[in-house]
Amino acid sequence: MGGWSFPFEKMGMKEIRFCTLLLLLVLTTGFSAVQAQQRDFDLRAGDLLFYRDTAGMGAAVKESTGEYTHVALVESVGDTVWIIDATQKYGVSRRPLLRGQGGTKPYPDVYRMRCFPEVLLDSALARARSFVGQPYDNAFLPDNGALYCSELIYECFLDGKGGHIFEAKPMNWRDAEGRLPDYWKKHFEALGMPVPEGVMGTNPTDLSHSPLLSN
Repeated sequence: MGGWSFPFEKMGMKEIRFCTLLLLLVLTTGFSAVQAQQRDFDLRAGDLLFYRDTAGMGAAVKESTGEYTHVALVESVGDTVWIIDATQKYGVSRRPLLRGQGGTKPYPDVYRMRCFPEVLLDSALARARSFVGQPYDNAFLPDNGALYCSELIYECFLDGKGGHIFEAKPMNWRDAEGRLPDYWKKHFEALGMPVPEGVMGTNPTDLSHSPLLSN
């Protein structure tokens, strides 16, 4: 079976040297780019990944609370990066982090705990694993046997006395003009419950503003 071959026999030494240098430049530049990408994206277990979404619930969350629409916890880093998060589709689940989940970026925005003792970080990861299998909290209520994304993070990270280290605040479901987005009207009507306006809770954007995190 015939194949394509480079016509070196038709080239002089000057052209061959030029092509060889060009090939080396392409290879070394590509390798350097891969190394740089790996250095820039140095994930660790315990990191938090913040996502932006512009469709469905993500769009409604953005209208009501701001920039970020989802948050996940990096559970382990090796040949595969594993995350634990709470989603409508899977509930609380452990799954691999895939490239392309950061919108226009290869990965989501990465935030890291500041000066958090390793023993407490290990405890947070263990708590996250213990929540795997719980359903998604479509009602966005505390202590109801289900978890939404930032609620999962809130419940995982505790201090040495068992208290929550992140702050819960009265929840807001309205946009900047004070209007309730149609998505939330239909969502809570389908559940047969009032909008939990003012109920204590969390959201990804507020979580990202915590002084306990750096990015």
